This record gives sequence, C-alpha cells and structure tokens, in this order.
Amino acid sequence: MSASTPRKRRRLKKQLSERPQVIPFTPDGDAAVCYARQSHFTDESMSSEVQVRDTHRWTSAYDIPVVATVEDLHVSGDLEPHKRNGLKVWLSDAPPKPWKTLVVSKLDRLVRNVMDALNLLEWLRARGKRLICIAEGIDSSNSMSEFMITLIAAFARMERERMKERFLSARAILREAGRWGGEGHIYGTMPVQLPGGGWILGLDPYAVGILHKLSKLAREGWGLTDMRGWLSEKKIVTPRDRQLQLAAERHGKDPDAVELKGYEWSHQTISRLLQDPELVELGIFEPAEQSEIVARLAEKSRRKTRGSNQPHAFSGILVCPECSENLWHRTNIVKRKRKDESSIVYEYQYWQCPGRKHGPAMAAEEVEDLATRAFYKIFAMVPVRERIILPPTNHANQIAKLEREYGKLMSEVARAKSQEDRRRIMDDGEKILSDIDTLRSLPIDPGGVQWVPTDRTWQQELEGMQPQERRLRWLELGFRFAVRKRVDGSWSARWVLPDGWREAMPEVAEWYDKTDGAAGTIDMTDLINGSKT
Repeated sequence: MSASTPRKRRRLKKQLSERPQVIPFTPDGDAAVCYARQSHFTDESMSSEVQVRDTHRWTSAYDIPVVATVEDLHVSGDLEPHKRNGLKVWLSDAPPKPWKTLVVSKLDRLVRNVMDALNLLEWLRARGKRLICIAEGIDSSNSMSEFMITLIAAFARMERERMKERFLSARAILREAGRWGGEGHIYGTMPVQLPGGGWILGLDPYAVGILHKLSKLAREGWGLTDMRGWLSEKKIVTPRDRQLQLAAERHGKDPDAVELKGYEWSHQTISRLLQDPELVELGIFEPAEQSEIVARLAEKSRRKTRGSNQPHAFSGILVCPECSENLWHRTNIVKRKRKDESSIVYEYQYWQCPGRKHGPAMAAEEVEDLATRAFYKIFAMVPVRERIILPPTNHANQIAKLEREYGKLMSEVARAKSQEDRRRIMDDGEKILSDIDTLRSLPIDPGGVQWVPTDRTWQQELEGMQPQERRLRWLELGFRFAVRKRVDGSWSARWVLPDGWREAMPEVAEWYDKTDGAAGTIDMTDLINGSKT
C-alpha cells in the first residue's frame, strides 16, 4: 500500500483596500479657509455677510489664521463642492496657499447631498485636513463626525426637495394670477413691479426692437447664419445675458457694468425664438407675420438639405427628369503638354445625374445656356406676382390674450377699495367676455396662398441680377429645369412649373392648355434645334 500524496496547502491572496489611507489631523501649522455659499433665493439670516462674520468669529476665538475667505454667490447647494468656481481652487492638491481647516457656518452651506458629504470628508481625511461646521458643532477630526455629517446631510437633502416643491407651487399660483414668480422669462419680456407689491411680465422695449428686426430679416430671406452674423456684429446680448442685465436693473445697479456670461447666439436659439408661439400671444408678432417667418425658415432648411446652397449658378435648379434628383456639378481638369514641352491646363464643367444612371454627363455651358434661353422664351413678358402666405386661424391667439386680460382684471376685484371700483371692474370683465364670445362665433379662416401682381415682367425682374440672385429667386418660387442627354445624343428638356403656377401665371396657363405637355411641365426639347415651342 503506497503512501498518500501530501495535500498542497492553498495560498490565499490578500485583497487590499483601494481607499486612500487616513492621515490624522494635527494642529501644527493650522490655517483656515472660510467658506460661504448663497443660493438664488435666500433670506437675510443666510446672507454671505452673516456667514463670513460667523466663520471669522470662530477662527478668531480659536486663534487660527485665515488664509482665504471664499464666497460662491448664486450657486445651488446641489452642485458638487469640487465644481464650484470659488471653492474648487482650494479643493486641489496644489492650492494657492497651504491650509488644514475648512470652516462653514452650517453644513448645508457646503453640501446638501449625502454622497457629496462623504466624498468630501474622505478627500479631507486623506490629506490630513478637517471640516468645521459651526452651527452643528461638527469637527471631522473626531470619530463621531462621519455619522453626524451623514445624518445632517440627509436632512439637508430632504429640506432642499421640500423647498423646491414650495417654490414650484408658489410659482404656479402666481402664474395663474398673471404674476411673475422669479423664474426665467422669454426674450422680449421683462419683470415690472406693481405699485401694491408683486411683479408681472411686461414688454422689454430693447428686446422687442431686436425681435422686430430679426422678423424683418427673416421675411426678407436672410438665413440663420446671416442673422447670427448680424447679431454678433451689432454686439447684441443673448437672451440669458439680457436677463442678467434686467436683474441688475431691478437691484438698482448699472446694467452696462454687470459681468455677463459671454454666451453666443446659436442657430437653434434664433430659430426657436422666432417660432415661439408665445411671442404672438404677447402681441410682439402678428400671427400672419410669424407664419411667414416659419415658412421662410422651412424653405431655407429645404434648400440646405437638397444642396442648393452650393456656389454654382444653377445648383438646385437643374434636376434629372427620370429620378427628379438635383443634378451634380463636376469639374474636370486636364493637363496637356505642348510641342515646346510647356504645359496647358483645360478645365471642363459638367452636370450629371447623381446616380450616373440616367444619361451621360452634360457640358455645363450648353445646359445652362439652354435653361436660360428656355426660361426667357416662355416667361419673358409674363408679369411677376409675389407669393403671400395667409395662415389658417381660428382666432385662438386673440381669445387667449383676452382670457389673460380677464384673469388679471378679476384678480383686482378682491383689492377694490370701494363698491364703485368693484362694479367698474366687473363691467370691464363683462365687455371682455362679450368680445371672447364674438371671436368664438366668427368662422375659421382657412388661409392659403395669395399671389399679388407687380408692375414688372420676368425679363425686367431678372435683368441686372447676379447669377446667384437669379438662382435664389427661382428657388424661392419653385422653378426647376429637368434636362437629360440620351445615349444617342438627343435631349429631353422641360421647365417644371412651381406649385400654384396657374394662379401665379394665368397668361401661361391659357397658352399651356392648348399644348400637349406633361402635367406641370413645358417641354423645351425642340428649342435646341431652334424651332418654336
């Protein structure tokens, strides 16, 4: 019988903690950083002056030198301490000056979140520093501090949530009464204080003037990039910076001296602002005016999508008759050598179907000349008619405006000082209700497109225009030229007419009905051979 194999002893690997090692706090070379935080909404007992006074009084009592007094104003307690502009410089491994003690008047001035409190406490302990909370009597250098900080931070978090609920509830009540509750407001409005106390939103003359200018530019065909450039050139402050200026005025400060955040205008901000329906409800824009702005911006967006903003004179105008896609412009450069060894460069311009399936490439000079001659042959003497978009309306904007006026008026009944004033307010309210009933009884306007004649013909309209201006004019109304060169060398060419062309050009419609063209097109193939269409 053989001896049993001795059993190997299993070695267990010791698993180490990744937590930083705690360095005990020592009073040698102690120096304090006094910290104060003030949120947007606070009372006098929690002002930054009171907090600074309390922290300095504590450091004087214990004879600890103060290396810095840090204040973070208008900062939410929910923001992590390491991300606050003032405090984050000192919560680093290379502070401006060495320190060991962080002093705050109350714990909720530093943190309102349990995880933030524990992370900060761990950071302090790993560097031999401590936290002093005067109101709670907390000194993080003793063993009970972690339990106390966790408990107090949890209550501070709960208190903050209750404060948020109270703020939202109070704002909702004020909004129902037509009052302003301190929240952000739309560009074009400004808080106005009432004689008896409280605030309402009125119109900001400066911002309203900017909005009217942007409306004019948008209706004249300016793009978002152009409007952004104009705002930057004129140094117009953004909506968020404008609110900072208005806040400075409310506090009796010079708005030109306030430190702005330096926000820049963006395409999204301008587009969202011009299309905000609240501007119509406030009476800054007329309904038809905003509908025209929306239509112009949508047309600009469609042009960008289809690639019609390219710098070629017929980009977006020339389309393939088979797939209806915009033709692509292509440049071909050929270098050749002469007999004397010198080189010469030839540049050829082409238009081609993007899929390269419907016919060969066509010389740009030939195609563009054909499209121009075809347009003048058909439309040279046709009067130009401008398109005006009339949006549908059920008078909802006017009704909503009157309902707001009625709500504000009824809120004054309880504050009326005499029976006569109360009767006058009630009579005015009855008139508003009567106007509302009248608007509701009016028929709904379906809106539509209206073509307004001018005293110019198309030949006069395009005369003197640059190629890019002419292209944009054609795109604005919806003209397209469908052209294709077949493999056998023959052509297919026709002008595609814009939507509503019969109302816009009744003279062409009368002649068109006598031809056998495809629906909405005028064939110009025979023009290549010099014959009349």
